[in-house]
Amino acid sequence: MIDAHLHLWDPARLDYAWLRHVPSIAVAHTPEDWATANFGIRQAVFVQADCAPQQALDEVDWASSLSHPALDIMGIVAFAPLELGEAAGPHLDILRRRPKVRGVRRSVQNEADGFAISPTYIDGLVAASRAGLSIDVCSRARQLPEVINSLTALFERAHNARVVVDHLGKPDIAAHGADIDGDGWADNLRRLSALPGLHAKLSGLVTQDDWTTHRPEILTPYIRHAIDCFGPGRLMFGGDWPVVDLAGGYRLWLQTFEAAIADLSASDREAICCGTALKFYSPASAGPEATA
Repeated sequence: MIDAHLHLWDPARLDYAWLRHVPSIAVAHTPEDWATANFGIRQAVFVQADCAPQQALDEVDWASSLSHPALDIMGIVAFAPLELGEAAGPHLDILRRRPKVRGVRRSVQNEADGFAISPTYIDGLVAASRAGLSIDVCSRARQLPEVINSLTALFERAHNARVVVDHLGKPDIAAHGADIDGDGWADNLRRLSALPGLHAKLSGLVTQDDWTTHRPEILTPYIRHAIDCFGPGRLMFGGDWPVVDLAGGYRLWLQTFEAAIADLSASDREAICCGTALKFYSPASAGPEATA
């Protein structure tokens, strides 16, 4: 099993302003804490956790320095200021020289309408891809039409781009329950899946539901729709720890996920649980892309 979406942080080292709004998880979460939790998963991908942007490289270096028998960080998804367009190039070059960095993320989930389709942001996506870096996209369901447009433009210019949508595009499960058509999410996810280089993470769904009520029967239709759209070969499991602790915790999410994929073949389960992530974040997958 590989957890393709793990956060770690130490507020004593770096500034994570957003943690002030979620005090229950606003303490250090380190490999030692992961080991103590004993979830039974050793291999993971570290995903940037939105520290202060000027500290982004410090976050990469801290994550790169972490070592623990209970946690093998197979790769790092680092912050990159993609909205700078081609001017993000020097930052991307620095990241490429960090051996564990596999990809970048510039979350758009809290940005104003239009951000994800701005020409400079799309230029930044292209620059990251041509630098041989994968791209994690974190948006909300209402932003998916813009994400579709920006990623379509990306793939037209960088045909071999490697992109993964975090948390299935954050459907508003708290508002819509098991209605996967809410906000047009089901149709937009299917439209996204038509982009051949696009992957998605089965992650973050519990925190899109009511935090006080664990409802696996509500989450399952979203998981099944993603499987129908992408197929196991383009899906990967993500635990989203420790954010998942806001809504029932890692074990409950893992149980929900495993129950939702239980009827798949062994090979399909293997793909979602580790094969897709291993291939997507492998060092062999990286490398500068030829200009389209």
